[in-house]
Amino acid sequence: MKTKVTISSIAKSFNLFNVVIVSNAVTTIDVLKLGAVVLMIADHVGLYVFDNAWLRVAGRPVAVIFGFLIGYAATIRVPPIWIGLGIGLSLLNRWLFPDEGPHSLDILISLALTRVSLPLLDRLYAAAPLLLVPAIAVLALLTEPVNAFLEYGTEVPIAALLGVAVRLDRGLPGQAAARWVTALAALVGLAFVAIRHFEFTGFTAVACLTLLAVTTMTLANFHTAPIPAPGPLIPLIRWTGRNTLWVYAAHLVILQVVAWSINGHVVEED
Repeated sequence: MKTKVTISSIAKSFNLFNVVIVSNAVTTIDVLKLGAVVLMIADHVGLYVFDNAWLRVAGRPVAVIFGFLIGYAATIRVPPIWIGLGIGLSLLNRWLFPDEGPHSLDILISLALTRVSLPLLDRLYAAAPLLLVPAIAVLALLTEPVNAFLEYGTEVPIAALLGVAVRLDRGLPGQAAARWVTALAALVGLAFVAIRHFEFTGFTAVACLTLLAVTTMTLANFHTAPIPAPGPLIPLIRWTGRNTLWVYAAHLVILQVVAWSINGHVVEED
């Protein structure tokens, strides 16, 4: 029996999280991904163009949102394009900025590894939902050695654990409490990693903690649903939500090449 290949089926293979899509509606998934894309671009402009700590602070929720959606989506299939682009972007970074190191693998590799690990995370939750909390603690403590090789190598799975807690909360006794405790543990772990890694101090550290608190608490209460949106913005929101992979890759390449060609000094993606 032959499988019919359609434009829709091809597009789904490029959807960064393979989340179920409601064809003719703007969903909370679309809006969440649009917000992540806007913050991602601001973050990278702050890294490659302006060297601005506040723009870097603004970008701290991005990996959290991406990781959360990995855990929330409940699929373990990794499109080959993730691996190809992840390796390609890693090599480009190494080629453009050879003197900076260590060169970690792109976040797409971290997302792929987290996705294939989802059955393990689900089994951990099935054994006891609160086991996600010590798992988050272990990941936070392993940040330094892991992130030397994998970009956001611990932040992504920490956020994915929160996604698992939200997805598997069926309203049974103790599950809601476990979801919120997991969210609190994720906040502590993510804030610890971000403030330490990016060396935020003073107001930037407070802003980072506040932004991550708003993000994790919002994600802890997240659910997929169609939402109203202004008519003229619907195509933009839907397009961005369904093409995050290509927006990510394209803007990253452009900003890295611009930084390399204009600034004449090395910058490395954190």
